[in-house]
Amino acid sequence: MKFRFKKFRVYQDAKVYCKLSRDIINKYIKKRDKSLTNQIERALSSIVLNIAEGSADNSDVEFARFLGISMRSVYESVAGFDLAALYEYIDEDLNNDIEDKAHHLVKQLSSFRNKLKE
Repeated sequence: MKFRFKKFRVYQDAKVYCKLSRDIINKYIKKRDKSLTNQIERALSSIVLNIAEGSADNSDVEFARFLGISMRSVYESVAGFDLAALYEYIDEDLNNDIEDKAHHLVKQLSSFRNKLKE
């Protein structure tokens, strides 16, 4: 494989989270709130793109830093969906489902980052 980040499970799972989240945005939020849509979409892209960018460096310390940025972007996306629930664009059950998936992804990113620091 030419790009090592493509083989990482966390990268694959981050893409799944992003696709699921974008589908929800397109169905429930996009037509109602362009600004919130844009903010969440930028956070989602940042999750995947920082995993890829961090893997390009030969430094595990630097890669761990980029994984931290990815984690913060997951948190940002969760906050965006929380606002969407507050504004009643999505219901609480859907918001909780997104949050559960995000929590799982953050745990993966954190675990991967901790392994790099060892």
